[in-house]
Amino acid sequence: MSNPPTNLVLAEPGASYQSGGSQNRWVEVLVDCPGIQGLFTYRLPPDLSVHSGDILTVPFGAQQLGAIAIRLVDSPPPDLPSDKIREVEDVICSGFFQTSYWQLLEQVAQYYCTPLISVIRGALPPGLLMRSQRRIRLKASAIPNQGDTFVSTTARRILELLESQPDGDYSFSYLQRQVKGASRGVKELLKRGWVESYLEPPKPSRPKLQKAVTLVADRFSELTDRQREILEVLRRRGGDLWLTELLQICRTTSSTIKKLEEKGYVVIELREILRTLAEPSVSGDRPKELTIAQRYALDTIGGLDGFAQILLHGVTGSGKTEVYLQAIAPILEERKSALVLVPEIGLTPQLTDRFRARFGRKVNVYHSALSDGERYDTWRQMLTGEPQVVIGTRSAVFAPLPKLGLIVLDEEHDSSFKQDQPAPTYHARTVAQWRAQLENCPLVLGSATPSLETWVSIREQGSGGAGVQACRERQ
Repeated sequence: MSNPPTNLVLAEPGASYQSGGSQNRWVEVLVDCPGIQGLFTYRLPPDLSVHSGDILTVPFGAQQLGAIAIRLVDSPPPDLPSDKIREVEDVICSGFFQTSYWQLLEQVAQYYCTPLISVIRGALPPGLLMRSQRRIRLKASAIPNQGDTFVSTTARRILELLESQPDGDYSFSYLQRQVKGASRGVKELLKRGWVESYLEPPKPSRPKLQKAVTLVADRFSELTDRQREILEVLRRRGGDLWLTELLQICRTTSSTIKKLEEKGYVVIELREILRTLAEPSVSGDRPKELTIAQRYALDTIGGLDGFAQILLHGVTGSGKTEVYLQAIAPILEERKSALVLVPEIGLTPQLTDRFRARFGRKVNVYHSALSDGERYDTWRQMLTGEPQVVIGTRSAVFAPLPKLGLIVLDEEHDSSFKQDQPAPTYHARTVAQWRAQLENCPLVLGSATPSLETWVSIREQGSGGAGVQACRERQ
C-alpha cells in the first residue's frame, strides 16, 4: 500500500485549508478609546483577511471601536483565556500604514511622550476612527394601553420623545441631553421591555457619488439632429463626461440623455467623485529663467541622492518659490510626489495658485480648514500613489504619500509649525526631518530669517552646509 500524499491537511475548526503551515489567526491592535493604552489581542474570523496597518472595527466592552492592526501573532498570550478573546468585526480600510509611515508615527509618540493612538488620530482624517454610539429604540407593541401612567416622570418623558420620532429611535447621548436623569428612566423602560438598547457600529465617511455619461456606440442612426449633436459633443470630449457637465455644455435636459441611454447610445452610471477643495481655475505658467543664485540652488537640490537637509536662505522676493517649482518638476516626472508645508492656512491660496498654474490638477491642498469630506477624499487621493504635490499646514506632515521624493518647509522659522495643543504636540520641522530620513529624500528648508536651530544644524552637516552657505552668498 502506498504512503498517503503529504500535501493534504485536515479540516479543523478555525484552521486554514491552505497547505504548507497554518495561518496566523490572532492580531494585536491599538483601540481608539480615551485613557486606554497598550495592545489588545483579537481572534480573526476564518473569512476575514487582516494585515498590519489595517484599520479595523472591534468589540470593546459594550462598544464597537475603531482600531489599528499592529501585528499578527501565532498564538495569544499564555495568560489570556481563549474564551475571553473576541473576534474582529470587520476591516474598514486596508493597507494604510506603510513601514516607513508606521515608524514615523512611533517615533513621534516616543519622542514627544504621547500615546501612540493620539498620534494616529492626529494623522488620520476626521471620522475614520470613530466609537460606536448607544441608541435606544421604542418597542411600541410591548407597551400596554395607558402604560405610561405606571412609570416615573423621567421614563414617561423618554417615551414621549421616542413616540414623537417617526422611527422611535434616538441616541442615548441625545436623551441624556434632553431629559435629566435619563439613565434611570432608560433602565426602567428596559426592565419593562418597552424599549431596547443597541449599538450603532462606527461608520467611515461615505463616498460622494455622481452620475457620469459614457458613449458606447460608434455609429449614430435614427436620431434627431439635437440628439446627434449631443453625442458628437460627448465624442469630442473623449466619450465620457459627468452628467451635470454634459447638461451644461449642451444646454439640454436629463430626460433627453435618458432617451439616448434607452436607445443604447450611452450608459449613465453612478461614480465616485472626490470631494477635493474647489478652487477657481488659473492660467497656465511656464518655468521662468533663473538667476545665477537660483540656478546654483536648483542644481544643489537636484544633485542630491537620498536624504539631505538643505537650507534655502533668501530674502523675501528672491525667488525661493520658483526654485521649489523647478525642483519638484523632475520629481513628478519620476512618478513620485512632493510635500510642501506652509505655516498658516492664509498663505496656502497664493502658493497653491502658483503651483496649480505650473502643475494643474496634480496639486492638492490638505489642512484643518477643509470639510471632513474634503479631508477624507484628499487623504484617499494621496493613497493612490499617483504623482502629486500636496500643500498644507503642519498637520500635512503626516500626509500618506506612498512615493515621496521631496519635502519643502517654507518659512521654516515660523512658530506656527509648532503644535502646542491638542495632543499630539510636535514641531512639524522636526517631524519633517524624521520623515525625510525614513523616506530617504531631501528636505528643503526655506526662509529669509532662518531659525537658530536650523542654522546650527545645517552648519554641522559639513559639506552640505557649506554648499548652502555658498548659495546664500550668491543671493
